Amino acid sequence: MQSSEIDPTALGFTVVSLNIALEEVLKALAEQNGNQAGAWLDEVEDLALLRAKGRLSEAQEKEAVAAAIAVVPSIFARMRTGFTAQK
Repeated sequence: MQSSEIDPTALGFTVVSLNIALEEVLKALAEQNGNQAGAWLDEVEDLALLRAKGRLSEAQEKEAVAAAIAVVPSIFARMRTGFTAQK
C-alpha cells in the first residue's frame, strides 16, 4: 500500500488504539512491580525509544519521525504521573 492510499482517519484511530493498548500493558507491568515506577519502567522506556528510533531511522520524513518518537516519552511520563497520584 502506498502512503497516498492510507486513510488518515483510520490511521489516527489506529494510533489511539495502540496508545490505549500500550498503557494497559504498562499498567499490567506496574501491578507486577508494586504499582511503583522504577528501574523496570525506565528500562522499558529506553528499549521502546531505542526500537522506535531504529525502526524509523531510514524514513525520509524526519519531522514526522521526530514527532512520532516524541510520543513515547510522553506516554511514559503520563504513567509515572499516575503512579505518583496513587501513593
